[in-house]
Amino acid sequence: MENTIFIALFAGGFLIFLLSMGVDMFKLLFHFVARCLLGIIIISVANFILEKSGVDFIVNINEISVGVSGILGIWGIVFLYVLQYYFTIT
Repeated sequence: MENTIFIALFAGGFLIFLLSMGVDMFKLLFHFVARCLLGIIIISVANFILEKSGVDFIVNINEISVGVSGILGIWGIVFLYVLQYYFTIT
């Protein structure tokens, strides 16, 4: 419970900071949500292709993978697959 309150306060403070710097919050949130949805679609398609080709590592779709793809975009998805490949081999 304490962690949730801390995260909410931090996110709220960060959003207030961005507003004071003149950032358009609607545009920022719209791009974040669009990258999240695109990330879910790309991960699903890539997992399907990898599964059909016989590769036994996939990236799970969860809060962390959606957040990484929302923040970093395509490079975040590449990063997730590189990490999954690294931890599958070792």
